[in-house]
Order: sequence, then C-alpha cells, then structure tokens
Amino acid sequence: MTTEILDQNVLRDIRKLGPVDVVVGIPSYGNASTIAGVAEALGFGMDKYYQGAKVLMINSDGGSKDGTPEAFLSADVPDRICRMAILYKGTSGKGSALRAIFEVARETEARICIVADADSRSITPDWARQLGYPVFQENYGYVTPFYLRDKHDATITNSLVYPVTRALYGQRIRQPIGGDFALSRGLVCILRQDRFWESHPSIAKFGVDIWMTTTAICEGLRICQAALGVKIHDPKKPSRDLSPMFRQMVGTMFELMKRYDHKWLIIKHSQPVDIYGEYRFSEIEDIEIHPLVLLNKLKEGYQIYGDNIWKQVLSPENYEEVSQVCQKDYKKFIFPMDLWARAVFDFAVYYCWVPKEDHDSLLESMIPLYQGRTASFAKEMAILSDELADAFVDGCASVFERLKPYLLERWPRR
Repeated sequence: MTTEILDQNVLRDIRKLGPVDVVVGIPSYGNASTIAGVAEALGFGMDKYYQGAKVLMINSDGGSKDGTPEAFLSADVPDRICRMAILYKGTSGKGSALRAIFEVARETEARICIVADADSRSITPDWARQLGYPVFQENYGYVTPFYLRDKHDATITNSLVYPVTRALYGQRIRQPIGGDFALSRGLVCILRQDRFWESHPSIAKFGVDIWMTTTAICEGLRICQAALGVKIHDPKKPSRDLSPMFRQMVGTMFELMKRYDHKWLIIKHSQPVDIYGEYRFSEIEDIEIHPLVLLNKLKEGYQIYGDNIWKQVLSPENYEEVSQVCQKDYKKFIFPMDLWARAVFDFAVYYCWVPKEDHDSLLESMIPLYQGRTASFAKEMAILSDELADAFVDGCASVFERLKPYLLERWPRR
C-alpha cells in the first residue's frame, strides 16, 4: 500500500512533526455536533494518563459540509496534544478514514493507535486509558470495546456479527464492530498492507470494523476488551437507513469466512476474552424500536424474495419454517433463534457459490430476515432489563456455536 490516500501537503506536515508515541484518530462525516466532545474527552485523557508521551490527534474527515473539521479544531484540548484535521482522498467512508489514520500512524512510527467514533455522546477521558493501556503497557495487539448498551442498540452486532464471530473463530469478543479500538504498531502494519483494500471495496466503508477484528484474531494478535461503561451515540434504526451498512458489514464478514476457513473449520469451542478494567452496570437511555414495523418488513420481504432467492438459499426445511413464521400475526409471531442461525449459515454458504455481481442482491434479500429476528428479539426482551437482555444475547450466540456442525456439513471444501 502507498500513501496515496494522504495529500502531499499532509504528508509533509506529518513528516515535519517527526515520530510520536500515540496517534489518536477520529474518523468523521457530518459529526459537527459531537466531535468536539469526543476530542476534548480524549485530549484530557491523553494529557492525564500519557504524561511524557508525544500525542498526535487526527480528525480524518470524508468531506463534511457541516463544519466537522472546524468543530474538531476548535475543541478545548490541552496545548501539548498536537492536532490535525485531514481530508483523505479516494472513496468516502469509514474504512477510508481509518486507512488514512493508519498511514499517519505508520509515518509517525507511533507505538499505539487509538480510534474513536465521532458521534459518541458518552465518551469520558478514562476511555483513553482503558483503550490504550493494554497496548501501551501490557503488550496486547488489539483492544476492542466492552460497553453497556440499550438492549435495542447494535442489533446487527447482537443478532449477527457477535454470534457468527464467536462461533467461527472461538473468541467471545462482545463488540467486534464497536467503533472504538486500540491497535499496536504491528497490527497497523498488517492492516495497511493488506490486499483486501483493493479486492474488497466494502472495507473502505462499513465493512472495516469486522475486517479489523477478524484479521486481528486470525493473524494471532493478543486481544482484550476494554471496559468503557455506557455507550450512547447516534443509533442506526433497524427499520430504515440500513441497506448499505448491512451489505457492507455482512458481505465483508462472509468474504472473511472464505479467506480464513482454514482457521475456523478446526475450531470447536469459544473462549472468554480478557476484559481490561472494571465493568459496572448502570442505567441506559432507552432506544425506541417498533417490532410491528419490523415484522411487516419481514412479510414484505417474503413476498419479494420468498419464491426466488430465499427458496434457493435456504435448505428446504429452513425455507418451510421461515414460510410458516412469515404467516403469523404479531400476537403469535416468534422467529426462533435456531432457525435464524441456520438461515445465516445457509446465506454464508450460498454467498460462496453465486457470482460476485449477485452478492448485493443476495445480501439485500437477507435484510428482511434480520428485521424479523430483531422484531422477535424485541418481543422476547420486552420485560427484561438491559443487563438481563445482554445475558440473553450471549445465550443466543451459544446457539450459533452449537449449530456450527450444520455449517461445517454444508461449507464447500477447497
């Protein structure tokens, strides 16, 4: 990989700065209302916990029209924290923003790279310590977040990405696409050189987080989770604004299944992953969700995709069960977890067979099934607290793990 994602003037300024100890990166697009708070929290955290370390804070922006870079530069950050707002080149997306941050980390020979979401409303200065210290002091290669979230937040994580990652790769990383991470210099080098950037454009966008986590696992990095407390941000509602993000995340996850099947085919059980810091339960701001709307999305999906795509993708038994689920009214509706797990595995296998040009339509057809499972989860969790719901999600993930032999039987051997 070259430095083409960075402007030559940016490269000149970075090289003039010389080596640093820590790069803190904040990828952004349209985050003027929140990015100053993120920069201030991380800035004061770096000043407090990394005394004597040379720190560079980077806002990697995708061309915001709302003044996001200006808000970043006007944030109240300690003077000793160097700051730069850069506009990366190429495809606009979170992955491209992170790619630019990785390039800055390489150019400055940073020992550690910390990345934080620009839309976080609950970030505190302690996040700088919780994310960075495992790499800075204890030689971990990759740190993922461990949050407490509303039970209706992160529905793609809870119903799909976490259980699949756990079942395949044997590590119980609760937030594999959480958005706040820390990386060692070694992992930064691996990621920036990966040919996946050119061959799989989805990692230039929302596919980047699952790619980072899966690569860290499969390349043998020491991984831990940072206890960060409550995560409050601008949530993505499962009933809308979903299609590109879902296709990019899930498509990347399926591509990585093909890439690393020599790793996960031999893994039988999952193991807990270390948590750095103390995890405490606290109340969370409720996120509104409309299960009846989601159920109607499932029914609409059945009318559009049932007789063509779903019937081809799902096993006959699974297709029959899904058909029965789609006929039920809301009062009797339930989308069983074991059926959902088998359906996800069916889609993963089928993804390997269809031509690349059919991937988007295949993944698009999967969205109503995910929305149906999310509606079912909302019904099942109606009377449970966020803490108990999180335990339930772990139980659901264990169903994927238990059904892994179903995937192994169907997976194409090379």
